[in-house]
Amino acid sequence: MSNTKRSDSYFESIKRSAHPLTTMPLVKSRRSATSGNINRTSAHNHITSNLSSSTRSATIPASTIIDHQDFPTQQVIMDNYSKKLNTSPKVKPPREVSLRVKFIRLGEVNTLHEKFYAEVVIEARWLYDPEAASWNPNLYVKNALGDVKQEIASELVNNLDEPIHDNNNKEYDIIYVWEIRKVVGTFWEKLELNSFPADVQQLSLQIVTRCPIEECILVENRFQPSMVNREAFLAQQEWFLYEHIETRSTITTEDFSFRPIRQSTYLVTCCVARRPGYFYWNVYLLIFLITLIALTVYGVAPEYPHSRLQITGTLLLTSIMFRWSVSRLLPPVSYLTLLDKYTLISLVFISLNSIWHSIIGFLIRDMGISKMIDYYVLSFFTIIFLVYHFLMAFILFRALRNRKIMLESDRKYASKLAGMFETFVQGHHAVQRFKDRQNSSHASLFV
Repeated sequence: MSNTKRSDSYFESIKRSAHPLTTMPLVKSRRSATSGNINRTSAHNHITSNLSSSTRSATIPASTIIDHQDFPTQQVIMDNYSKKLNTSPKVKPPREVSLRVKFIRLGEVNTLHEKFYAEVVIEARWLYDPEAASWNPNLYVKNALGDVKQEIASELVNNLDEPIHDNNNKEYDIIYVWEIRKVVGTFWEKLELNSFPADVQQLSLQIVTRCPIEECILVENRFQPSMVNREAFLAQQEWFLYEHIETRSTITTEDFSFRPIRQSTYLVTCCVARRPGYFYWNVYLLIFLITLIALTVYGVAPEYPHSRLQITGTLLLTSIMFRWSVSRLLPPVSYLTLLDKYTLISLVFISLNSIWHSIIGFLIRDMGISKMIDYYVLSFFTIIFLVYHFLMAFILFRALRNRKIMLESDRKYASKLAGMFETFVQGHHAVQRFKDRQNSSHASLFV
């Protein structure tokens, strides 16, 4: 009830304009309060009140005052920003780790499972940093299968590869860390079998560092190139190993982490070519003879189609068995190899002859057609036989032409290595030894 009474008295006072808040406007009260403060301030400052009227009437622009007051503040802000830039940690450039790979021994190249055996020595070299003496790129081979045996040794060397010992008081301008890593195991490689059995394969090693790309990059050793030992190639009866080595640096992403890490990757590739002689004599020649015999069936009189069908049926089953035995040597790829195309065309050729033998018997027996049509069909199939064999020989020749390109790469690589020898005689002997090996292996490479 008291609250109601106070509210009634409040409204009555408003009506009578007797309430103090309604009689004094808000702006007026603020101005009066400000003038009271000014008066109190002027009472304490007697010197200001004695100034001349001319001095009091002089005014200074407000913008000038603000600019002079903000200039020291801006100066302080710029000084603080420059101090932060100077105190912020400097970003170091990534370390360059130069690599050299030596294929000590290459073993079996398994075409069916797309893998190969190799013994490799990986030489890594980087500048020694006393502040991070224990730093290591932590190299590993990414395309290794199963357990891989490794032996690691490292030492400090100078720019002449001379070892540096602790008891040596000599000062060196440049010190390197030289790490030698021997890797023995089986490695995976995707094989391109479009030109099988005249194919050329690339056997690669993917060397990766566990450090991010901002910390370490892998580059080629410009003074000591990679090499391959052809004398210790264990699959020389089936493959031909080339001299040259191809290297390439790239960037991969490590997905097995909370945040993807970009890593430097070094690819080292040696090339091998399959020796096609085994497939020439054991597959191509036999399928050629089977297909050729399919044309000799026309020597049986067309009145006996059952005899013709028996012979062509036997030839067809024999070709299928050859096709099955060859397919077991290759992985289940989704495309046709050069040998697959030849065998399938031969199967279709024999099947078309078998279909004609079943038709000609019906035509002669029930419709009385002349036997001359059988000779026309024989001529037609003979032309088809010659044309598709000519086309297959041309395609095989184009596939073998890639081997000449590889031999030319070998010659350039041998000249590159000869330029790194100390004397002209050593380089000349190296090139001559390469030419002798090339001439001795040229026939086996293509036949």
